[in-house]
Amino acid sequence: MHHEAPSIIDTHLSAEQSVSSPSLSVSGSWHGFVDDSNETEPEQVSTSGSTDDNTSLTFYKPMEQSSLLLDHYFSSVCQMNSAFDSLHNPFRSEVSKMIINSPLLFYCVLSMSAAHLYQGDEPKSSIALEFQTEAISHLSIELSQLDTAMPRVLKGDDKTSGSLASQKTDHVQDDVLLGVILLGMTSAWHNSSATGVSHLFGCRQLFKAWMASNSLEDPAKRASMNQKQCFLVSSMIYWEAMSSFVLDQDTAALSYLDVFCQPNLPSLIYPCPWTGVGTPVFVFLAKTGILLRNKRVLRNLRVFRSGEAHQRALYAELLDDASALERDIIKLRIPFVGLIEDVGDPCTPPDHFLAIARCYRLATLLELYRGFPELIKSQTVVEQAAEVPTGECDDKTHLILGLAFGILGILESIPIDSGTISIQLLALMIAGSALCVAPGQCQSTIAERTPFQQTVTRWRGFVRQRILYMCVAIGLRPVNHAVLILEEVWSRMDMEIGNSSDNEGMLASKAHWLDVMSEKKLETIFG
Repeated sequence: MHHEAPSIIDTHLSAEQSVSSPSLSVSGSWHGFVDDSNETEPEQVSTSGSTDDNTSLTFYKPMEQSSLLLDHYFSSVCQMNSAFDSLHNPFRSEVSKMIINSPLLFYCVLSMSAAHLYQGDEPKSSIALEFQTEAISHLSIELSQLDTAMPRVLKGDDKTSGSLASQKTDHVQDDVLLGVILLGMTSAWHNSSATGVSHLFGCRQLFKAWMASNSLEDPAKRASMNQKQCFLVSSMIYWEAMSSFVLDQDTAALSYLDVFCQPNLPSLIYPCPWTGVGTPVFVFLAKTGILLRNKRVLRNLRVFRSGEAHQRALYAELLDDASALERDIIKLRIPFVGLIEDVGDPCTPPDHFLAIARCYRLATLLELYRGFPELIKSQTVVEQAAEVPTGECDDKTHLILGLAFGILGILESIPIDSGTISIQLLALMIAGSALCVAPGQCQSTIAERTPFQQTVTRWRGFVRQRILYMCVAIGLRPVNHAVLILEEVWSRMDMEIGNSSDNEGMLASKAHWLDVMSEKKLETIFG
C-alpha cells in the first residue's frame, strides 16, 4: 500500500526558518530536555511499502510520532549538535534536503531526535532504538545495492555484527556516508557507554570510495570542495578524533586523512559544524590519541627481561612518531579571522571558531608533551601558552600547565551562549586533567594557598562549571562521564602529589584521564 507525504520537509521549514535564537538554550534542569510527561503514547511508525519504493520517502506519510521527532530535530537537535546554528547549519540545510529521498538518513534523524528527546526516560528509550534499527536496516539495503564488481576486504576487520558498512564500498552516495557517520557518532546518545566504533572500520572504506568517486585525491578538487563535501570530510575527521581516545589502533589507520592536512586554503573558509575552521587540527588530535593509547598498551604489557629490549624499541618508534607529529602541529597555521566566513549565527562570530582551533592545537600539544615528555626541550616555547609562576614545578610540568592555562583562558573568553559550547568538551577534559597543584600543597588551607595553587583551584572550578553547564545545555549523558572522570583524576592527583616530595608529580602521576576512563569503564564519545 502506497502512502503519500509531500510535506515531510515543508511542514518543518517553518521551524527551520523561525529559529528564535541560534544560541544554545538552557532549561531549568537536566530533565528540561526530556520532560515529556504530557506527551501521548507514540503511534507506531509504519514502514511498510512497495518493495520497489523502499528507497524513497515520496510514498511515506509521517505519523504523529515521526512528526513530533522531526520537529524536535529541527528545533533542538540541530542547535545542540553543531558549533553554530542558522539556516546555513548543514544539519538543517543539507539534511533537510537529503532526507526527502533517503530513508536511511530519515531514520537516523528520527533516531537522534528520539534519543535526545527521551534522554533519561527509560520507558521511551526503546523508541529511539527502534528508529536506529530501521536506519541500520536501510543501511543494509543501500550497501546491498552498491556495485560489487570490486569488493574490498578490510584488513583487521571489526567482527561486530553492527558494522554493516564493512561489506561493500563502491559508488557511495552522500546520504549513505553521512548516515553511517551519524549512526556511529550518536551511538552514545542511546547508551552512554557505546562508542560506535563498530561502524567506524567499514565507514573508512566507504569514505575512501566516496573520495575516489569525487576525485578528492586531486589537490585541485580538494581545494574547490563544495560546502556539502567539506561537511562530510570534517564530520569523518571529527569522528576519528573522538574515537581515537577509546580505540586501540595504529596511526597508519588514519593515513587516508593526510591529504586533508595539506595547506591549500581557499580565499574564504566556511566553518564546519564539528571542526569549525580547524579540520586539520583534528587529524593531528586523532593521531595523538592513538599514540597515547599505544603507549598505554605498551606500558601495561608484561614482558620477561629478555623482552625489555623489544619493548624499548617499540617505545622508541612511538617517540619518533610523536616527534614527527609535534613538528607537523607546530608548522600548522590557523587561518586568519578575516578569512573565516560569517555563518549567520549572532552568538557565534568568526573569532569563536578561531579560538576553538587554537584550543585544540594547544590540547594536541599538551597531550603529546604529557605522554612523551622527552619531546620537551629546554627551549620549547609554545605560542598561546599562559605564564606559570616559576619555582613551583619543574620545566616540563611548567610547560604543560602553561598549555592547560592557555587553553582554559581561551575557552573562558568565549561566551557561554556561543554555539561552540557543543565542541568544547574534549578540550576541557584534556586541559582540566592537567591541573595539578605543586607537591605538598594539596592539603593547604585557603589562607595558606600560594598564588599558583589558587590559579589551579580557580581553573578547576571553571572546568567543573563549564562542563556542568554543558550537561544541561546539551542534555546527553556522555557529558556526565567527563565530570566523573575529571573528579577522579583530581582526587588521585591530589592524593599522589600530597604524598610526594619531588617536583615531577604530574608527569610521574598515573592519574591520566585515559587510565581513569578505562578503569571506571567510562569510555564514550566526548563529541
